[in-house]
Amino acid sequence: MRGVLTLLILLLFSSNLHAIELLTVKELKKELDQTDQTFILLDVRTIEEFNSGRIKNSINIPHDLLLSDISLVADYKNEKVVVYCRSGKRAKLVLDRLSDEGFRTLIDVDGDMLAWNSANLPIEKE
Repeated sequence: MRGVLTLLILLLFSSNLHAIELLTVKELKKELDQTDQTFILLDVRTIEEFNSGRIKNSINIPHDLLLSDISLVADYKNEKVVVYCRSGKRAKLVLDRLSDEGFRTLIDVDGDMLAWNSANLPIEKE
């Protein structure tokens, strides 16, 4: 009986968890090249990093600002949200927080901006 109760508790809590998908930079580029982009591309680097070079169609909200005020992205809760930073550390913090807040579809960019630049994929600058 105790095992069944433990299983029920685990199922209850796991139903509230949302898996974070992983997308390579080449897969992301392919998605961006489609005319009907169906996701929010969230760059959580600093404003200076964002202005020095970003992926086309990115929205910039620095991770520290976002973590302190999750309402900044509340409108995207039911959207597909792709998050990236320079190397992945800040993106991971944001993805975990968004998952905890019930965001439905979250995607992490494998290798983040470092991988994007290494693959010589295009960037936009101020």
